[in-house]
Amino acid sequence: MTHDNAKRSKLGDTLFAIVHLLALVGLVIYALAALVQGNTLRFAVIIGGLAFYYVLVLHKPVRREIDRKRKLKSGGPSRRP
Repeated sequence: MTHDNAKRSKLGDTLFAIVHLLALVGLVIYALAALVQGNTLRFAVIIGGLAFYYVLVLHKPVRREIDRKRKLKSGGPSRRP
């Protein structure tokens, strides 16, 4: 992979993450709006789906990133040559 492709890939990953974060935030706002309007079943289904998505897809990478940051903070392996 060339340097240009690596930069493009990193930008693509960032855009992918931002778009999905905005979609998740939008779903939470939609669920809260449904709750305010009195539609508790819609709220429960959306929040339950988001919780299921978190456990199924996001929990493992989130835990891995938290552990990685803790290691860096506590003076883990140095990246300098």
